[in-house]
Amino acid sequence: MAYSVAEAKDLVIKAGFELIEKGLIARTWGNVSARISDTQFVITPSGIPYEDLTPEKIVVVNIADCEYEGDVKPSSEKGVHADAYRLRPDVNFVIHTHQTAASVASIRSCNIGNLPADCAEVIGPMIPIAEYGISSTKTLRQNVAAVVESYTACKAVLMKHHGAVCMGTDYDNAFAVADALERACQEDIAKAVQAKGGADKTFDDLADVFTDTVVKEADRAIQLEDLGSSVRTDDGFVLTMKDGSSYECTAYGNGKSSPVPHCASIHAAIYNNADVKFISQYTAPEAVAVSKEGVNEPLYFDDFVQIAGFNVKNCTWGGSRKDAEKIGKASKGTNAVFVKGQGALCTANNEFDAKAVELVLEKECRAHLLAGLVDDATTIQKVGGVLERVVYVMKYSKQADK
Repeated sequence: MAYSVAEAKDLVIKAGFELIEKGLIARTWGNVSARISDTQFVITPSGIPYEDLTPEKIVVVNIADCEYEGDVKPSSEKGVHADAYRLRPDVNFVIHTHQTAASVASIRSCNIGNLPADCAEVIGPMIPIAEYGISSTKTLRQNVAAVVESYTACKAVLMKHHGAVCMGTDYDNAFAVADALERACQEDIAKAVQAKGGADKTFDDLADVFTDTVVKEADRAIQLEDLGSSVRTDDGFVLTMKDGSSYECTAYGNGKSSPVPHCASIHAAIYNNADVKFISQYTAPEAVAVSKEGVNEPLYFDDFVQIAGFNVKNCTWGGSRKDAEKIGKASKGTNAVFVKGQGALCTANNEFDAKAVELVLEKECRAHLLAGLVDDATTIQKVGGVLERVVYVMKYSKQADK
């Protein structure tokens, strides 16, 4: 049963807060909609944080042609939602998420079957995967629509290298689908982990099993160092270490009044090569495990490519300025660089945007780890990655700055 316009807008706003609370979306990523009739639905706007939503900013869209009312632009994925309502008359609430386990599961080639009984009861008999399409394109929309139409008993669809679409008969059912989807994907990934590491392993053991089975023995023992975080100043930068100590540094990485840690030379080299104002070290176990493998990053997720870049390298750090210069050059044109055994350095114009890089790195690293344990993982081809990055930098990042 369709909602009234007022009720639908209120529920979409409520959904945004619940999705953030559950960790299913972040920032302006993902989108939410609700059916208001056989011909229209309401959806979240493009580029506006969920915390700032009001009923006036929720957009009414036509199912048939995606035309919309008012001056506020709807989500760029409105076509995916329109197709869900057009093809599934029983669907009245749709959530598009970038939730972690579901996104990671989307890099594989086959639909997910043999779901846990409680998940299958909510989702349906399997979780189909729609083929990859560049964000907000007709190809992406058509790929998702084809799966929605073909798998009529399934309420969740994975979007390869992107995220998931969860379709519910109402608000509560859509959230139940999203929750069940995450649990089912965690269980499916756990099977791959167990195949390599033992029956007691889980989704959260990805990093350990990858390190033990993929990383060279000599590299497993690399000790994690504190490479610090920093903020650019008018004539240099301020370097802060995890113990709280901070150092005023010149643009060359020297201390203004006292000796500084060796890692200051890395920060100086990055600032010399990249137009950024903030650097942070990301040391989650997944990132450290990926960095120990020592390879440049394949492209698993479009939001990683958009935010971090399509040429994220893995560099060696031995404490020398020569190593620092290589890391600095690798940071040019990207917002992340792996340092072997040290996780990744995230760069941005402020701490908030650096956290966004960390968010996409978490998923990207988990996908990288899974790919090391299975034979059917796929990547985004570089040409697609270039397009994703260019569109994001030229369009969406500028919109977010408004």
